[in-house]
Amino acid sequence: MIVGCAGAGKTTLLKRLLGCCEEEIKEVKSTEGLEVHEEIFELCEETKSLEVRYMDQRTKEENATYFNTKTLTFFDFGGQSAYYACHQIYLTRRAFYVVVVDASKRLDQVVDQKVCDQVDSVFAGWTYGDYFVFWIKSIHTYCGSDNEREPMPIVLIVATHWEDKERMFETKDDLIKSLKRQLPKSSYLSQYVREDNCYCTQLCLPLDEVKDCFFYIANQSRWEENIPKEWFFFGIEINQKKHSERILKIWDIKTKVPEITPKGQKNSNKVEKETKDMLRYYHDAGKALYFPEHDLENKVIIDVQWFIDAFKHIITDELHFKDIPVSWEDWVEFYKTGHLQDKLLTDLWKHKDEELLECSEKGDKNYDITDVPYGEDHRYLQYHRKSLLMFMQRLGLLVVGKEYHYVPCMNRKELEEKLLNLMNNSYSKSSVLIYRFEFLPFFLFFRLVVACMQVDGWNVLRSDDTSCLYRNAAFFSYMEYNIVLSVTEESIQIQVFSPMQGYDLEKVKIYSIQESVEEILNDFARSFHRKIMFVRGFRCRMDKGKTIAIDIKEHFLPQKDIPKKDGKMICPLHPFDHHIINTAELTQYWKVLE
Repeated sequence: MIVGCAGAGKTTLLKRLLGCCEEEIKEVKSTEGLEVHEEIFELCEETKSLEVRYMDQRTKEENATYFNTKTLTFFDFGGQSAYYACHQIYLTRRAFYVVVVDASKRLDQVVDQKVCDQVDSVFAGWTYGDYFVFWIKSIHTYCGSDNEREPMPIVLIVATHWEDKERMFETKDDLIKSLKRQLPKSSYLSQYVREDNCYCTQLCLPLDEVKDCFFYIANQSRWEENIPKEWFFFGIEINQKKHSERILKIWDIKTKVPEITPKGQKNSNKVEKETKDMLRYYHDAGKALYFPEHDLENKVIIDVQWFIDAFKHIITDELHFKDIPVSWEDWVEFYKTGHLQDKLLTDLWKHKDEELLECSEKGDKNYDITDVPYGEDHRYLQYHRKSLLMFMQRLGLLVVGKEYHYVPCMNRKELEEKLLNLMNNSYSKSSVLIYRFEFLPFFLFFRLVVACMQVDGWNVLRSDDTSCLYRNAAFFSYMEYNIVLSVTEESIQIQVFSPMQGYDLEKVKIYSIQESVEEILNDFARSFHRKIMFVRGFRCRMDKGKTIAIDIKEHFLPQKDIPKKDGKMICPLHPFDHHIINTAELTQYWKVLE
């Protein structure tokens, strides 16, 4: 996996590894979303090196002998922050990571908007150092393990533009020290920044040292897995059908699972289990998308790159928006608020399908032209529209609606003053319950909002016929109450308030709200290889009148440190400031959970 900030030189690095000529490298454009380069290298045992595998060679090996060849696949992650929402699909412990750093940029320098469109997003004002820390934390969180017996993720740091006369680091040691200073003090994350895993590359010099390191890593025994030989057929099936079918029905796959009982008859229960286990393996390996849940259990996406392309074609930023014939007004609304008109979605995907049709007509062998009408051709996005949206909703990328859909990662809308006034002037309100995370991937909050929009009885609050959804907050109505969810760099926060006199807050109803949120958060935590932990608590003192996305640094009081008996206590965080806490005000509405 090649990751890093936009413009750092990730795609250029990959092109150089492939031995592309200077002209090809000069034509490199920023990666949109994610590009999968399947089995582009072979691990040659004779030369102890990586050898480029050309397309014709790969095509010939799409059969049983394919499994006798050791190959290396590269995933090139787009650095633009809008695309980060779909990266969760691929971050896996079954990969090693190359974090690319631009040595010509200061780590405290804010990333240029022309390079990475982050204005008014949750990434607004981020520096190159912030993005480096983000990727190190993401790899550690998504791919690490709490089991000490399991190896830690392998991370390589590659500094590009080292030939630049005005580079920001004199020596490799300076680079390492500077990167470590970006990490939290006394952090376990410093283990990922070492002299032996850091490489400084120059455009004019070969990458032999980097390639040798890749070969050594790829040959480690940690990647070896024992899987039933009966599963191999599905790997071949994916390679043969992904460009023509995109999505397969589970029933069709079951008929090919070679699980036979001694009597020669297929045992339906064994076939069911074998199929699910096999699909989970290919899902974890990034070869397919499969969720054994009611709405999705009958289908599996076998062309994951196509799925990513479908989403990235939705979240097109202004840099990549050119030449797409859609309503400018609808697109601007979507770009600012995340509200995607269904007609706009149709136009965006139709444009992508037209590109595919053009490839077919030009004779691209990956896109053979067929006699099947457009609306019935399995290769096109529009044919699979319903399934695509269901999978995207399951991943928390969007919420499906009738006239419009909501894509939270696109929301740049600032919180309005009238909403703050509504809260501050509400008849009754709870304290702010805070969930503090050791590392909080921002898109966990987006997934939470998507999930809450599907909770029975929860409705998005509307003001002046506009949804009260913002880049760092979301308002809901539930019975006679209003709920606000908000996010900061390290916490998700929740507050309940009653806007009308005569409707006092009731503990039972607030307990129900709390349990719904925590059930969702705990479900998310199970989707990570490393258990995502949060600490429940409160802010020991409130900002003046501010109750949304409040800063908790030096003011976070864990729930476990608050006596169960109501009363007043000296704040343990500020014992010399004569700061007195009324514990009843903090905890009276929230359920104390062990």
